[in-house]
Amino acid sequence: MSGELQQIELTNDLQELTRLGIWLTAWAEQQSVDSRTLFQLNLVCDELVTNTILYGCNSESAHTIKISLWVDPEHIELTITDDGRAFDPLSLPSPDVQEALEERQIGGLGIHFVRTSMDEAIYERVGALNTIRMKKIGWKTR
Repeated sequence: MSGELQQIELTNDLQELTRLGIWLTAWAEQQSVDSRTLFQLNLVCDELVTNTILYGCNSESAHTIKISLWVDPEHIELTITDDGRAFDPLSLPSPDVQEALEERQIGGLGIHFVRTSMDEAIYERVGALNTIRMKKIGWKTR
């Protein structure tokens, strides 16, 4: 379990979310990750990858989305890298989740999930790549 890196490469196709979910579940089983942590990682990946596919990638051309997980006894590091247009989702303001549903602006909940599910999140643009590095500290085993 210590210091293991796992990676998957996806294309900008929403059907890839199924493959991502299967991969995450298999990884969590192999690492004995508890169901709550798996749910949080799956939610974060689903939100960020969906937004990358829908808004960050030109659907007429193929794009690559790489996801890597590094795990050790203290933390899990999740990195998502894509070659879509430059965009820092962490720069978006948090939605007002106390506001009535009918009053809320559309959007922003995905990044809210990232901020509340992960202990650390950093965005950087390196060359033609967007990279979001996130940490989950103090995860549990089953």
